[in-house]
Amino acid sequence: MTNELETQRVKAMVVDFLVERFELPRERLLGETPLRELGLDSIMMLDVMLDVEDRLGVKLRDLAMPANPKIDDIAALVERNLASAK
Repeated sequence: MTNELETQRVKAMVVDFLVERFELPRERLLGETPLRELGLDSIMMLDVMLDVEDRLGVKLRDLAMPANPKIDDIAALVERNLASAK
């Protein structure tokens, strides 16, 4: 799978989780939207990361995340972790 396809898959997974778990409107979930603008706090963001781990079946070792991450940031973090696991 190419990096672009993997990025899109991770972004879609995060968006699906945010819609399901926090009942956020899908149309507001753009890659560059900071999650705090959507009302998510740090505990909720951790919940997102744990869900990504479960869905991908991987343990994210590098959890370095900006203070106010965007969906794009989460996708990049997952990609870094997947690349280092290879």
